[in-house]
Order: sequence, then structure tokens, then C-alpha cells
Amino acid sequence: MERAEKIGLGIATAGHVLLFGVLSSGFFSTPNPLNLRNPPIEVQLVDEVGLEMAAPKISLEEMAASQAPEIGPTEEAEPVAPRVAEPEPTPAPAPKPVEKAKPKPAPPKQAAKPEPKKQARGSRLGADFLKGIDTERPTRSTATTPPATKMSSVQVASLNAEIYRQLKPYWKPPSGADAELLKTQLSVYLNRDGSVKGRPEVVGTTGVTASNEAQVALHQERAVQAVMRAAPFQNLPPEFYDEWKWLKPLNFDGRLAR
Repeated sequence: MERAEKIGLGIATAGHVLLFGVLSSGFFSTPNPLNLRNPPIEVQLVDEVGLEMAAPKISLEEMAASQAPEIGPTEEAEPVAPRVAEPEPTPAPAPKPVEKAKPKPAPPKQAAKPEPKKQARGSRLGADFLKGIDTERPTRSTATTPPATKMSSVQVASLNAEIYRQLKPYWKPPSGADAELLKTQLSVYLNRDGSVKGRPEVVGTTGVTASNEAQVALHQERAVQAVMRAAPFQNLPPEFYDEWKWLKPLNFDGRLAR
């Protein structure tokens, strides 16, 4: 046998011996059952046993009278109002039939009064009242001015486009900060040949800010110069002179220079 096997066998043997010793000590420590003695029980032998019937004893003492609980003073109940029967609603009387109004009798016709006869009156006009009136000749009008003709909206738009087309080459607006916001309006009178009557009048300038306020006067002066250089205006219809003799307003802004 090898050494390891010998050591294992020895350890197993020692374990069995130890287990046997522990079991033996437990066996010897238990008391001997033969030494345990119970105390004797006394027993009496009787020949006959009589059965006695036990009945409840009746007590001759009088029972105490039971007392009712004390009752406090009675409270009077509130009187209940008697219920009055509601009267039944009386049915509404049926409406009386409306009597139709009887037509009033027509008043008797009065006899028509005879109209007074009209007396024929003589005419105050003589037989020659038509003398001096020549009905066959046409009458001549004494008016010297021809009737005014008005332009249609399309013709007005075309006229404005022609005027601004002639102004555009001469319009040079000033440049600078917010200068494109300025818009000057002029009032211009024209003669029949398209020339300017007098000097164009400045109606006003809009779009003025703190940045372009110094350029307002220059903007107005260049608008007046553009009108004076473009005159006399051409291609204006003479039959509509009343429509273009006063040009108000003429607008000068950055869009005209484009």
C-alpha cells in the first residue's frame, strides 16, 4: 500500500472509533427503565351502586317585584297643522263665438249735378301770330364753346404713361441714406403747345426720415428741373386739353428713375 492510502485508512479508523465512543456515552447516560417505579393506585370494591335522581330544589322565597325604569317628564308634541284640501281648478269658460260684423248699408246715391256749360271764349291771339316764325329753317345755337369731351380711364392711363416717359430722362434723384424713400409731388400748368405755364409748384414731400431730411430740398429742386427740361411736352391730344392742362400731382420718387 502506498503511503497516502495508509494515511486515509488510519483517519477513517480513528473516525469510526470516535463515533462509537460518542454513541456509547449516550447509551450509558439514559436511566434504567427497570428502576422507574410508578406510585400505587388505591382501588375500592363496592357491591352495588344506587342511581339517585337529582331534581332542582324549589326556592320558597318570594321573587322581588321588578321595577320599571323611571320615565322623565313628557314633552308635548308640536301641533300638526291640518291639511287643507286644495280647491280644484275651475274650467275656463268657453270663448264666445265672434260675431261677424254686418256690412253697413251703402249710402243712397245722390243724383249727379249737371255740369255748367262752358261758354266759348274768343282767342286773344290774332290770325297773324305765326308771322315771323320760319318753321322750315333750322335754328342755330348761340353757344360758341364746343361741348367738352372726357377721356376714358384707358386714355387717362395712356396719357400719364406718356408724360412720365418724357420726364424720366431728366429726373436725377439725389443719392444717400434713405434717399429712395423720398417722394415729391408737383402741381404743373401747361399751355396748349405743351409748354409750362409759370413755374411748377411743390405740393409736398413724403418719406422724410432723420437720415434723408437734409436731402429734401435737393429732391424738390431736381423734380422742378426735370419738368422744366422736359417741356414742351409732345404727343398730347389737343382735343383733350382740358384733361391735361393741369397736371396734379406729378410724383417724383426712386421708381421713376428706374
